[in-house]
Formats: sequence, C-alpha cells, structure tokens
Amino acid sequence: ADYHNRQIGEWLSPFDFVETQRVILHCRAPNTGLKPLQSEEYMRWRNGDYKMLLMSGLPPPHMSNYTLSASIVQDLKEYYEDFKVAAICVFCDFAFAHTQTVNALIASMLRQLVQAHPVVHSAVSSMYIHHSTRLTSPRLDEIISSFTMSAEQFDRVFVIVDAVDECLDDQTRYHFLNTLNSLPINLLFTSRPHPLTEQMFEGCIRQDIFADQHDLWIYTEERFALSRVDRQCSHESRQQILNQVVQKAGGMFVIARLLMDALMEAPNVKEALNIVRTMPTGVHGTYSRALQHIREGSDSTMKDLALYSLFLVTFSRRILVFSEFEEAIATMFRLEDPCRCVASGTLSKESLVAACAGLITVEDKTDKVRLIRTFSQSRWEASPYLIPL
Repeated sequence: ADYHNRQIGEWLSPFDFVETQRVILHCRAPNTGLKPLQSEEYMRWRNGDYKMLLMSGLPPPHMSNYTLSASIVQDLKEYYEDFKVAAICVFCDFAFAHTQTVNALIASMLRQLVQAHPVVHSAVSSMYIHHSTRLTSPRLDEIISSFTMSAEQFDRVFVIVDAVDECLDDQTRYHFLNTLNSLPINLLFTSRPHPLTEQMFEGCIRQDIFADQHDLWIYTEERFALSRVDRQCSHESRQQILNQVVQKAGGMFVIARLLMDALMEAPNVKEALNIVRTMPTGVHGTYSRALQHIREGSDSTMKDLALYSLFLVTFSRRILVFSEFEEAIATMFRLEDPCRCVASGTLSKESLVAACAGLITVEDKTDKVRLIRTFSQSRWEASPYLIPL
C-alpha cells in the first residue's frame, strides 16, 4: 500500500513538500519561532473558527526558507494527533514560478492527501490508471474533483500556502486563491508585506508577524558567541553590543543578521562597540551599509566576486545550486579577463557569503544560492538599480 501510494503521489506531482518540511524542521533552531503559534488569531483558526487566515511579515533567519509554515504543519499534526486530520503545505517559490502553475500546486496538495491516508481514494486510482496508460496529464477539474473526494476521508483538511507573494503573477495568484476557496479546507497563507497581497486578502482575518524579542536575543547571542571578540568582552560590553543590535534591528531578523555579519569581522572590543554605534537602522540603511562595505573593500577580486554574484543570483532564469553558481562565476571572471580568473572548485560557500556582506545565502541541505529574503526576487528584478554594477 505504501509503495502504491508513493507511486501515485510521484505521478501526481514532482513537488515533494513532505520531504521539504522534514528537512526544514530538522534544521530549525530549538525553542524559537513559537510566538506566531501562540496568537489568538492562529489558535482560533486552528480550532476552525476561521476558514482563512493571512500571516504577513518577515520571518527571522532561523525561520526563513519556509520554517514558519513547516512549524504550523507540525503544530497541527500534534494538536490533532488523535483525529483524522490532514495538514498539508504548499511552498511557493519565485525560482520555480513558471512550473508552479495552479494545476501543479493543486496536484501537489493531492499528492500529500494520498500520502497522508493508508487507502488511496478510488477516484484518484481511476484517474491515475486512465492517464498513466495513455501518457496524458489530468485536467484541473479532474484534480479538483479527486482532491474533494479524497478530503472526505478526513475529518478536516488544513492547507498552508507559504510565500503566496512568490506566485508567478497576479493572475496566477487570483486563480489559485479562487480554486482553493472552492475546496472543503481551512486555509492559512504566509506572505511578505506587499500592496497587491493586501488587496487580494482584503477582509481576511490577518495576523502580522513581528520578531519576538526572545528569538532575537537567542539569535544574536548564538552568533556573537562565534565572533572574534566574544572572549575579550566583559559581561557589560557584551550586553551593550547585543542591546544595540536588537534595538537597531527594529524587530526584523534579516536586519539583525546583516548587523551581526558586520560584527563578526571586528578584531577587538573597541572596534565592535564602534560598529554598533555607527550601525544604520531600517532595511534600506542596512542594505546600503552592506553595499558600501562591498565597494570599499581593498581586495578587487572579492569586490568583483560580490558584484558578479549579486547580478547572477538576481537575474538567473532559475535558481542555481552552489556548484552551478561556482562555475558561472568562474566563467564571468574568464570573460572579463582571461589572465584574472577564479578556477571552479576553489570558491567556498563561506567566502561567497562573506564577499557579499551577507546579502546572499547558501541553503543547507539543498545547496541553493539565494538572496536573503528581505526583498522578494521580483522586487529586485524590477529595481536593477539596487545592484551597483
């Protein structure tokens, strides 16, 4: 039965979001990111008082890459452990937007329902036999019908849609939302703050995601403990530095991350205190400081590495894994000057992140090279002046 379920699931969709959740939760920092799950809005949605809930905001670094949504799925499974409840998740990703069509996303949801129940519904089996023998793909109405009948095998079905702002375009988002609204499910969406998203969810119950001070402190303390100056600091100096970081982060973990990246290079306590005193506030101020750090670097190779990397990660047609990214960077160096190249296989992930002043990250497990999630990919592409080439 497990093999049969897996075979049908893989035929339905190439997106294995169950495995995505498993990897994410394995990497999650313990005892962090709990605040959104303790809100009245979330608990009422979980209890079924609301059909739909929007969580809008910027998650912390240890909750980036969909950790909040994966944590919600885990919370629902634990809360309804003794009930026939399905909790499934869709991870929208701008890098895969052209393949994440409405048909593909609904099919990925059906795949998770098939995996969550020991018996595949006859409607799904019939659809599988009909199309797999003919090498055809099911229509959207067939997928919706099979999903609806499969949902009847459960007392309740919760669907979490992560980063709905990363859908391909407005038309896809509206079509996807309308399709979801027609299904017998409870819906939760996460999104960065965006005017079009606000308009699309007008009237929906909303929960704003703000940084929890407890999480901020855990993050900054863990990062500072790895810095050069941690052992040189008195308790008073350490508290002063961390207080400044938390205050200037303004409740945004992604800013705290950039600020901590700057502190990691401080050679002594005096310089660390000077860095925190002169730190900017806000997203654009912090971003400008990171670019200034890149421009003023004395190593021309590291400076070009940073600028090439920012250009490449922003304008690549699809997301690149580190080995592909490394080869592309080597090619860009060779095209500029054959005598001044960076051989592929010599670039480390740590040196890439350091050269880019923390504006680029390499995901654990997947090795995907991405911009930090301060801005959506589409926003960066629409504003090329942000990248100083």
